[in-house]
Amino acid sequence: MTQTFTAPSSPSGYSLHAETRVALDSFFRTFGFTSDEDLARLATWALDMRSVNPREAVAIARARMEAWLTAVLGPAHAGSGSPLARGRAAFVLCDGANWGARVITMGPGALSLEQTRALRTSVPVPAPRPMPTTMPEQQVVLSPLGELFRRWWRAGEPGVSVSR
Repeated sequence: MTQTFTAPSSPSGYSLHAETRVALDSFFRTFGFTSDEDLARLATWALDMRSVNPREAVAIARARMEAWLTAVLGPAHAGSGSPLARGRAAFVLCDGANWGARVITMGPGALSLEQTRALRTSVPVPAPRPMPTTMPEQQVVLSPLGELFRRWWRAGEPGVSVSR
């Protein structure tokens, strides 16, 4: 017997398979959402009344969240790298889950100016990629007589290390 969940904020008759709901819940939990009401609202929003298998459901949810994050963060912050990864990090860092699922399901315009600013300032800055470089050739000058003279000269000065 397949268990189904009916979302509280969904139209009557719409339900999700248990496996699909579990997959979507685990995806949205990575954004910090924990309440069943928020998770149900996000699952309904992500699938938009479609009945799909869990893998497709998560792919659709990823695409919807990426589109929402790109719209909220704007082109300046969505730059290189995955907008979903950077957006998720920003959402978690500014504790966006406390705003509730409604800010996501109602579209990017539902965010207040302060929330948008908090989300944009929380976007992690990517580090430059490590590039292999060649070390410049170093000149080693061996002058044992000069080194001996330097040590002898510095040994006579108080409070100065001989080794420098």
